[in-house]
Amino acid sequence: MKQSPSYQSGSISRLYYIALAMIYIAASLSSCKYFTHKSPARGEKVIARANDEYLYLSDISALIKNVPPGDSAAFIVNYADSWVRRRLLLKKAEENVPSDELGIDKKVEDYRQSLLLYEYEKGLINQKLDKGVSDAEIEDFYAKNKDKFTLESDIYDIQYVQIHTDAADLDKMRPIILAPRTNDDTLKREGYAKAMATAYSFADDNWMASSAVLKQFPITTDQIKVLAQTAKFTEFKNNRDSYFILIRSTRHMGDPSPLEFIRNQIKEVIVNKKKVILIQKIYDGIYQDALRSGKCEVLVRK
Repeated sequence: MKQSPSYQSGSISRLYYIALAMIYIAASLSSCKYFTHKSPARGEKVIARANDEYLYLSDISALIKNVPPGDSAAFIVNYADSWVRRRLLLKKAEENVPSDELGIDKKVEDYRQSLLLYEYEKGLINQKLDKGVSDAEIEDFYAKNKDKFTLESDIYDIQYVQIHTDAADLDKMRPIILAPRTNDDTLKREGYAKAMATAYSFADDNWMASSAVLKQFPITTDQIKVLAQTAKFTEFKNNRDSYFILIRSTRHMGDPSPLEFIRNQIKEVIVNKKKVILIQKIYDGIYQDALRSGKCEVLVRK
Protein backbone atom coordinates (compact mmCIF):
# COMPACT_ATOMS: atom_id res chain seq x y z
CA MET A 1 0.00 0.00 0.00
CA LYS A 2 1.34 3.41 -0.89
CA GLN A 3 1.33 5.87 1.93
CA SER A 4 1.89 9.61 2.00
CA PRO A 5 5.34 10.46 3.37
CA SER A 6 3.70 12.68 6.01
CA TYR A 7 2.12 9.63 7.56
CA GLN A 8 5.24 7.47 7.77
CA SER A 9 6.23 6.49 11.31
CA GLY A 10 9.17 5.08 13.16
CA SER A 11 11.66 7.95 12.70
CA ILE A 12 12.18 8.26 16.45
CA SER A 13 12.90 4.54 16.76
CA ARG A 14 15.38 4.66 13.90
CA LEU A 15 17.09 7.66 15.53
CA TYR A 16 17.35 5.72 18.79
CA TYR A 17 19.15 2.76 17.23
CA ILE A 18 21.36 4.99 15.11
CA ALA A 19 22.27 6.95 18.22
CA LEU A 20 23.10 3.80 20.14
CA ALA A 21 25.31 2.55 17.33
CA MET A 22 27.10 5.85 16.87
CA ILE A 23 27.69 6.34 20.59
CA TYR A 24 29.16 2.85 20.81
CA ILE A 25 31.43 3.39 17.81
CA ALA A 26 32.44 6.87 18.86
CA ALA A 27 33.14 5.80 22.42
CA SER A 28 35.30 2.96 21.14
CA LEU A 29 37.30 5.25 18.87
CA SER A 30 37.62 8.20 21.22
CA SER A 31 40.06 8.76 24.08
CA CYS A 32 40.59 5.84 26.46
CA LYS A 33 37.88 6.26 29.09
CA TYR A 34 36.85 2.68 29.69
CA PHE A 35 39.12 0.19 31.46
CA THR A 36 42.28 2.08 30.54
CA HIS A 37 44.24 1.91 33.77
CA LYS A 38 47.77 3.08 33.06
CA SER A 39 49.46 1.04 35.77
CA PRO A 40 48.65 -2.12 37.74
CA ALA A 41 46.73 -1.46 40.95
CA ARG A 42 47.62 -3.29 44.13
CA GLY A 43 45.24 -6.08 45.04
CA GLU A 44 43.55 -6.00 41.64
CA LYS A 45 43.59 -9.03 39.36
CA VAL A 46 44.87 -8.08 35.93
CA ILE A 47 43.29 -10.15 33.14
CA ALA A 48 44.73 -8.37 30.10
CA ARG A 49 47.24 -5.74 29.03
CA ALA A 50 47.57 -3.77 25.81
CA ASN A 51 50.72 -1.65 25.72
CA ASP A 52 50.52 0.32 28.99
CA GLU A 53 46.81 -0.18 29.55
CA TYR A 54 45.39 -2.78 31.91
CA LEU A 55 42.06 -4.57 32.17
CA TYR A 56 41.07 -5.79 35.64
CA LEU A 57 38.64 -8.51 36.60
CA SER A 58 36.69 -5.92 38.60
CA ASP A 59 36.11 -3.93 35.41
CA ILE A 60 33.84 -6.64 34.03
CA SER A 61 32.30 -7.86 37.29
CA ALA A 62 28.90 -6.40 36.36
CA LEU A 63 28.96 -8.20 33.02
CA ILE A 64 29.77 -11.55 34.62
CA LYS A 65 26.78 -11.46 36.97
CA ASN A 66 24.37 -12.72 34.32
CA VAL A 67 26.74 -15.36 32.91
CA PRO A 68 26.11 -18.97 34.06
CA PRO A 69 28.89 -20.13 36.42
CA GLY A 70 30.00 -22.86 34.04
CA ASP A 71 30.52 -20.30 31.26
CA SER A 72 32.18 -17.51 33.24
CA ALA A 73 35.78 -18.63 32.62
CA ALA A 74 35.26 -18.79 28.86
CA PHE A 75 33.46 -15.44 28.93
CA ILE A 76 36.37 -13.78 30.74
CA VAL A 77 38.91 -15.21 28.29
CA ASN A 78 36.89 -14.14 25.25
CA TYR A 79 36.24 -10.68 26.66
CA ALA A 80 39.90 -10.17 27.54
CA ASP A 81 40.99 -11.24 24.07
CA SER A 82 38.45 -8.92 22.42
CA TRP A 83 39.50 -6.07 24.71
CA VAL A 84 43.17 -6.47 23.79
CA ARG A 85 42.41 -6.58 20.07
CA ARG A 86 40.22 -3.49 20.34
CA ARG A 87 42.78 -1.51 22.33
CA LEU A 88 45.54 -2.34 19.85
CA LEU A 89 43.37 -1.28 16.93
CA LEU A 90 42.36 1.92 18.72
CA LYS A 91 45.99 2.73 19.41
CA LYS A 92 46.81 2.30 15.75
CA ALA A 93 43.80 4.44 14.76
CA GLU A 94 44.81 7.20 17.18
CA GLU A 95 48.28 7.26 15.69
CA ASN A 96 47.00 7.59 12.13
CA VAL A 97 43.68 9.46 12.39
CA PRO A 98 43.74 12.60 14.57
CA SER A 99 40.46 12.74 16.46
CA ASP A 100 39.94 16.44 15.77
CA GLU A 101 39.76 15.69 12.04
CA LEU A 102 36.81 13.41 12.62
CA GLY A 103 35.10 15.67 15.12
CA ILE A 104 34.52 12.60 17.30
CA ASP A 105 33.86 14.47 20.54
CA LYS A 106 31.19 16.59 18.86
CA LYS A 107 29.61 13.51 17.27
CA VAL A 108 29.50 11.76 20.62
CA GLU A 109 27.84 14.78 22.22
CA ASP A 110 25.34 15.20 19.35
CA TYR A 111 24.25 11.60 19.57
CA ARG A 112 24.21 11.66 23.37
CA GLN A 113 21.78 14.58 23.17
CA SER A 114 19.67 12.78 20.59
CA LEU A 115 19.50 9.71 22.80
CA LEU A 116 18.60 11.79 25.87
CA LEU A 117 15.80 13.50 23.93
CA TYR A 118 14.54 10.16 22.68
CA GLU A 119 14.42 8.71 26.21
CA TYR A 120 12.70 11.86 27.50
CA GLU A 121 10.12 11.76 24.72
CA LYS A 122 9.55 8.04 25.29
CA GLY A 123 8.87 8.71 28.96
CA LEU A 124 6.47 11.54 28.15
CA ILE A 125 4.59 9.35 25.67
CA ASN A 126 4.28 6.50 28.17
CA GLN A 127 3.02 8.85 30.88
CA LYS A 128 0.80 11.26 29.03
CA LEU A 129 -0.29 9.89 25.63
CA ASP A 130 -3.80 8.54 25.27
CA LYS A 131 -3.31 5.73 22.74
CA GLY A 132 -7.01 5.06 22.43
CA VAL A 133 -8.42 5.62 18.94
CA SER A 134 -12.17 5.55 18.35
CA ASP A 135 -13.91 4.04 15.34
CA ALA A 136 -15.12 7.54 14.49
CA GLU A 137 -11.54 8.85 14.35
CA ILE A 138 -10.48 5.98 12.11
CA GLU A 139 -13.45 6.39 9.79
CA ASP A 140 -12.98 10.17 9.58
CA PHE A 141 -9.28 9.77 8.78
CA TYR A 142 -10.09 7.15 6.13
CA ALA A 143 -12.71 9.37 4.51
CA LYS A 144 -10.28 12.29 4.27
CA ASN A 145 -7.27 10.25 3.09
CA LYS A 146 -8.81 7.38 1.15
CA ASP A 147 -6.94 8.26 -2.04
CA LYS A 148 -3.60 7.98 -0.24
CA PHE A 149 -4.14 4.28 0.52
CA THR A 150 -4.07 2.53 -2.83
CA LEU A 151 -3.53 -1.21 -3.10
CA GLU A 152 -0.17 -2.54 -4.22
CA SER A 153 -1.62 -5.97 -5.05
CA ASP A 154 -4.98 -7.68 -5.40
CA ILE A 155 -6.69 -8.47 -2.11
CA TYR A 156 -9.53 -10.86 -1.32
CA ASP A 157 -12.34 -10.96 1.22
CA ILE A 158 -12.06 -14.58 2.38
CA GLN A 159 -13.99 -17.00 4.54
CA TYR A 160 -12.34 -20.32 5.26
CA VAL A 161 -12.14 -23.43 7.42
CA GLN A 162 -8.88 -25.32 7.95
CA ILE A 163 -9.34 -28.74 9.51
CA HIS A 164 -7.42 -32.02 9.78
CA THR A 165 -8.48 -34.48 7.08
CA ASP A 166 -9.08 -37.14 9.72
CA ALA A 167 -11.23 -34.92 11.96
CA ALA A 168 -14.28 -36.64 13.45
CA ASP A 169 -17.47 -36.35 11.36
CA LEU A 170 -15.72 -34.43 8.59
CA ASP A 171 -17.30 -36.54 5.86
CA LYS A 172 -20.72 -35.90 7.40
CA MET A 173 -20.11 -32.15 7.79
CA ARG A 174 -18.41 -31.57 4.43
CA PRO A 175 -21.66 -30.81 2.50
CA ILE A 176 -22.78 -28.41 5.24
CA ILE A 177 -19.43 -26.59 5.22
CA LEU A 178 -19.46 -26.29 1.45
CA ALA A 179 -23.09 -25.23 1.05
CA PRO A 180 -25.25 -24.71 4.14
CA ARG A 181 -28.92 -24.71 3.07
CA THR A 182 -30.62 -23.38 6.18
CA ASN A 183 -29.89 -21.18 9.18
CA ASP A 184 -29.59 -24.38 11.21
CA ASP A 185 -26.91 -25.62 8.80
CA THR A 186 -25.03 -22.34 9.22
CA LEU A 187 -25.10 -22.68 13.00
CA LYS A 188 -23.94 -26.31 12.75
CA ARG A 189 -21.06 -25.29 10.49
CA GLU A 190 -19.92 -22.56 12.87
CA GLY A 191 -20.20 -24.86 15.88
CA TYR A 192 -18.26 -27.62 14.14
CA ALA A 193 -15.54 -25.18 13.05
CA LYS A 194 -15.25 -23.79 16.56
CA ALA A 195 -14.89 -27.28 18.02
CA MET A 196 -12.76 -29.03 15.40
CA ALA A 197 -11.04 -26.58 13.05
CA THR A 198 -7.37 -25.63 13.25
CA ALA A 199 -8.33 -22.16 12.02
CA TYR A 200 -11.42 -20.60 10.51
CA SER A 201 -13.16 -17.32 9.74
CA PHE A 202 -16.73 -16.60 8.68
CA ALA A 203 -16.31 -12.86 9.27
CA ASP A 204 -17.17 -10.22 6.72
CA ASP A 205 -14.36 -7.97 5.46
CA ASN A 206 -11.62 -10.48 6.24
CA TRP A 207 -9.30 -9.03 3.60
CA MET A 208 -6.07 -10.76 2.69
CA ALA A 209 -3.39 -9.81 0.19
CA SER A 210 -2.71 -12.32 -2.57
CA SER A 211 0.73 -13.10 -1.10
CA ALA A 212 -0.88 -13.93 2.26
CA VAL A 213 -3.46 -16.19 0.58
CA LEU A 214 -0.75 -18.12 -1.24
CA LYS A 215 1.25 -18.49 1.98
CA GLN A 216 -1.65 -19.65 4.14
CA PHE A 217 -3.51 -21.96 1.77
CA PRO A 218 -2.34 -24.76 -0.59
CA ILE A 219 -3.55 -23.05 -3.75
CA THR A 220 -2.02 -21.38 -6.78
CA THR A 221 -2.49 -17.95 -8.31
CA ASP A 222 -4.66 -19.44 -11.08
CA GLN A 223 -6.83 -21.20 -8.50
CA ILE A 224 -7.31 -17.93 -6.64
CA LYS A 225 -8.61 -16.33 -9.83
CA VAL A 226 -11.05 -19.21 -10.35
CA LEU A 227 -12.21 -19.03 -6.75
CA ALA A 228 -12.85 -15.31 -7.09
CA GLN A 229 -15.32 -16.06 -9.90
CA THR A 230 -17.14 -19.04 -8.36
CA ALA A 231 -18.44 -17.26 -5.22
CA LYS A 232 -18.81 -20.53 -3.31
CA PHE A 233 -16.80 -22.67 -0.91
CA THR A 234 -14.27 -24.97 -2.54
CA GLU A 235 -12.17 -27.63 -0.84
CA PHE A 236 -8.39 -27.92 -1.21
CA LYS A 237 -6.11 -30.42 0.51
CA ASN A 238 -2.53 -31.03 1.45
CA ASN A 239 -1.02 -34.01 3.25
CA ARG A 240 -2.56 -33.10 6.58
CA ASP A 241 -5.47 -30.67 6.24
CA SER A 242 -8.54 -29.82 4.23
CA TYR A 243 -9.13 -26.16 3.42
CA PHE A 244 -12.63 -24.91 2.59
CA ILE A 245 -12.27 -21.49 0.99
CA LEU A 246 -14.74 -18.88 -0.24
CA ILE A 247 -13.69 -15.60 -1.87
CA ARG A 248 -16.55 -13.18 -1.29
CA SER A 249 -15.08 -10.16 -3.04
CA THR A 250 -11.95 -8.87 -4.77
CA ARG A 251 -10.21 -5.50 -4.87
CA HIS A 252 -7.55 -4.97 -7.48
CA MET A 253 -4.11 -3.36 -7.42
CA GLY A 254 -4.48 0.42 -7.72
CA ASP A 255 -7.96 0.48 -6.16
CA PRO A 256 -8.56 2.37 -2.92
CA SER A 257 -7.97 0.06 0.01
CA PRO A 258 -11.06 -1.03 1.94
CA LEU A 259 -11.14 0.39 5.45
CA GLU A 260 -10.96 -2.95 7.23
CA PHE A 261 -7.79 -3.92 5.39
CA ILE A 262 -5.93 -0.88 6.75
CA ARG A 263 -7.79 -0.23 10.01
CA ASN A 264 -4.77 -1.11 12.17
CA GLN A 265 -2.46 0.90 9.95
CA ILE A 266 -4.69 3.96 10.22
CA LYS A 267 -4.87 3.53 13.98
CA GLU A 268 -1.07 3.52 14.13
CA VAL A 269 -0.88 6.65 11.98
CA ILE A 270 -3.36 8.48 14.25
CA VAL A 271 -1.44 7.47 17.38
CA ASN A 272 1.83 8.67 15.82
CA LYS A 273 0.23 12.01 14.92
CA LYS A 274 -0.92 12.31 18.53
CA LYS A 275 2.65 11.64 19.65
CA VAL A 276 4.00 14.45 17.49
CA ILE A 277 1.34 16.88 18.71
CA LEU A 278 1.92 15.94 22.36
CA ILE A 279 5.70 16.33 22.18
CA GLN A 280 5.45 19.63 20.31
CA LYS A 281 2.95 20.97 22.87
CA ILE A 282 5.20 20.01 25.79
CA TYR A 283 8.31 21.42 24.15
CA ASP A 284 6.53 24.68 23.32
CA GLY A 285 5.40 24.88 26.94
CA ILE A 286 8.97 24.42 28.20
CA TYR A 287 10.17 27.12 25.82
CA GLN A 288 7.45 29.63 26.74
CA ASP A 289 7.97 29.05 30.48
CA ALA A 290 11.70 29.68 30.06
CA LEU A 291 11.05 32.89 28.13
CA ARG A 292 8.65 34.19 30.78
CA SER A 293 11.03 33.39 33.61
CA GLY A 294 14.01 34.93 31.83
CA LYS A 295 15.92 31.64 31.65
CA CYS A 296 16.46 32.03 27.92
CA GLU A 297 16.37 34.59 25.15
CA VAL A 298 16.97 34.72 21.43
CA LEU A 299 19.33 37.59 20.71
CA VAL A 300 18.92 37.72 16.94
CA ARG A 301 15.91 38.79 14.92
CA LYS A 302 14.74 38.30 11.35
